[in-house]
Amino acid sequence: MDEQNLTNVVSGQQNVDDGVDYISAINEIKQNSVSKEAYDKLKKENKQLLDSLVNGKEIDVETKSVDVNELRKKLFNPDGTLSNLDYVSTALQLRDALIEQGEPDPFLPVGEKVVISDDDIEKAENVASVLQDMVDIADGNNVVFNQEYQRRVVDSIATASKPNRRR
Repeated sequence: MDEQNLTNVVSGQQNVDDGVDYISAINEIKQNSVSKEAYDKLKKENKQLLDSLVNGKEIDVETKSVDVNELRKKLFNPDGTLSNLDYVSTALQLRDALIEQGEPDPFLPVGEKVVISDDDIEKAENVASVLQDMVDIADGNNVVFNQEYQRRVVDSIATASKPNRRR
């Protein structure tokens, strides 16, 4: 017997190389785990919610207030430094904040003689939904957003400007 095998027999240890990368497995567990404090906080909030539902009590809900003026400054900045993705994301945030504050939907038509119909409301919701979907698909990548925008939005001016004349 060679010396390595003799050592293994005497100590009862075996060198097992099963190809498992323990460091990456531990890192993956850490990434998919929640801290004990965050779990306890969520558990406490859920218990409070359940108690309030059972007893008919109201609970205080923390809401993030969005500064509409800051969103407007960012959106209507004359420098033009926002990417398309940032512009649309900010516009959607501003729309949600305005609606939450009871102001009219900025995606609806405005004017003295404008009467807002259910069709207008449906179209505004559709525009917001499609834009939000494009922002979600882009996941922070402006190039992906631009590609998605070009794929989904039809430019009616370009098609209308080409006359169908035969000579």
